[in-house]
Amino acid sequence: MKTITPRFLTASVILIAGCGDAGPVASAPDGPGVAVIYESSPLADVQVRLHASPTGPVIAQGVSAANGTARFAETPTPEPSEYFVSLASLGDGGWILDAKYLEPADSGIKLKPLATTDGQRIEIPRGAVRPLTPNNRR
Repeated sequence: MKTITPRFLTASVILIAGCGDAGPVASAPDGPGVAVIYESSPLADVQVRLHASPTGPVIAQGVSAANGTARFAETPTPEPSEYFVSLASLGDGGWILDAKYLEPADSGIKLKPLATTDGQRIEIPRGAVRPLTPNNRR
């Protein structure tokens, strides 16, 4: 009878358990939020990640709903004087967000503290959202 070697067993556990990434975090229904807007319309399925510095780790995150609002379950206390923002497209709606928004140092997006400022918006510039399939224009 053959025995399973520890190396094979370890690989099997990693494959079954995954890499530890729980995937995208859903937005909190009642937490503070920001609106994600593209070409004057709300943009859903955008992961909004907040950082205390341009190179710092994620300290809060949320995903924009159909109305474009991303809400955050938890924000640090006290909040930083400003947040640096990184974004990622999560939906499979046939579009992708420009890669420059993946890092807070590259995105150029900043937000004020969420607890003191209502109605903040992230306006994504025209051309930053690209279709995944080529345009069939004649």
